[in-house]
Amino acid sequence: MTVFLPLNVQESIIFGEHILFGVASFLHIIALVCLITQTPSYQAAIRNYLIYIQISLITMDVFVDLLTTPICLFPTIALYCLGPLCKIGMPPKIVVGLLCSLLGNVGVSVGICVIFKHQTVMLPSSKFKI
Repeated sequence: MTVFLPLNVQESIIFGEHILFGVASFLHIIALVCLITQTPSYQAAIRNYLIYIQISLITMDVFVDLLTTPICLFPTIALYCLGPLCKIGMPPKIVVGLLCSLLGNVGVSVGICVIFKHQTVMLPSSKFKI
């Protein structure tokens, strides 16, 4: 199967990714400001987890949208990379490994946050309390 992506479509995809990154960056800044300044004192412990998740998401956005800039080739299950990391010759296995590590980091962080919040609302006598 031959897949052809015209240059103008590729440029449109990259432009869309950069617009999405700009909007996401603005929302990340708002979320961090709210987490740091508006969180009540009794939520200080969970706030640290949420700030870590937010920083992990910012890192992942920078990696995907700026450093790798992947172009998906549909209907095939394939993509190619146009970002600076790929242009300097970083092997695709390392790029995919870093992406999987970042995604795993966000997933584990969310899981830890959910478990922490679950444990804070459990009664001390509950059998689910760790």
